[in-house]
Amino acid sequence: MSNTIDVHSIKDLTSRNLRIDYFHSLRHQPINYNKGAHKRNDHYLFIFQAKGTSKLLVDFKELKLTSPAILCILPGQVHYGISANKHTEAWFLNVSLDAVNDEYKKIFFDNYFQSRTINIEKPQTHLLVETIQLLSKVIDEQRLTILPQVMRAATDVCIGTFASFYNSSETRKQKPARTTALTKEFLQLLLNNFRTLKKITDYADLLHISAAYLNEAVKKTTGHTASYWIQQTTLNEAKRLLYNTGLSVKEIAYQLGFTDYTYFSRYFQNVEGISPTVFRDRYRDI
Repeated sequence: MSNTIDVHSIKDLTSRNLRIDYFHSLRHQPINYNKGAHKRNDHYLFIFQAKGTSKLLVDFKELKLTSPAILCILPGQVHYGISANKHTEAWFLNVSLDAVNDEYKKIFFDNYFQSRTINIEKPQTHLLVETIQLLSKVIDEQRLTILPQVMRAATDVCIGTFASFYNSSETRKQKPARTTALTKEFLQLLLNNFRTLKKITDYADLLHISAAYLNEAVKKTTGHTASYWIQQTTLNEAKRLLYNTGLSVKEIAYQLGFTDYTYFSRYFQNVEGISPTVFRDRYRDI
C-alpha cells in the first residue's frame, strides 16, 4: 500500500477543466459503491440529486442525500460512495479549481469542516437542471463555434447556482458579521497550519486576539470551540492516513507534528475511544 493518499486528478477524467456525468436508474444499474473508490480529489465535485436517496462518506462522516438535494465535496476531502437506490437521478460535476470563481470558493470553504447536504425547493430544482443542461450543451459545442468567454459564463452561472443555495442556507442563521469573519479566518489558518500549530493560543496570537475570545467567537458561529476544531482537524487527517496509506502509526504521528508517537496514540484513543491500530483494522474490514 502507498504511503500517501491517492489523489484523483481531473486530468484523469477530461482534457477540459470540467466534466458532467448524469446518472439515472432507468439507464444504469443502482449504485453500490465499495471502499476501493475511496479517494481525495484535486478538484471540486458538485452533486445534484434530483430524485432518490443515496449515502456517501466524506472524511468519515456518513451523509445521506434525500432528494432534491445538493452537495459540494471540496478538494482534499477524502470520500467514497456507499449506496444509491433504484430511483436515483443525479448529476455529478467535476470542476477544476481554476474554473470556480474566487467568491464562490469562499462560500464552499465554509463547509469544509462541517460537510453537509442542502435540500432545495422545487423551483430551485428546475433552475439547477436548466443551468446544468445549458453548461452541458456549451461543453458539447465548445469545439465548434462557442467562444471561451461563453464557456466561462455558463460555468459561472451553474456553479454560482450551487453557491447561491449554500449561501442562502448560511444567511438564514444570521450570525454576527465580525464573528463569522473571524471564524473563517481562523479555519483557513487552521487548515494551513494544523500540522505545526496545536494550541489555541497559537492561532489567537496570529489573529491578535485572546484565546478566550477566539473560542467564544468560533463556538457562536459553528457550535463548537476553536479547540474542538484544532483537535478534529488533526484527527481527521490521521484517519485519512490510517485508512488510505501504509504508513505506520509512528510515521503518521511524526507527519502530523507529534514528536512522541505514544502521546499521539493516547491522544487519538482519548477522543475516538479506540487506538489508531484498531481504527485502521476496523475500517479496512468494512
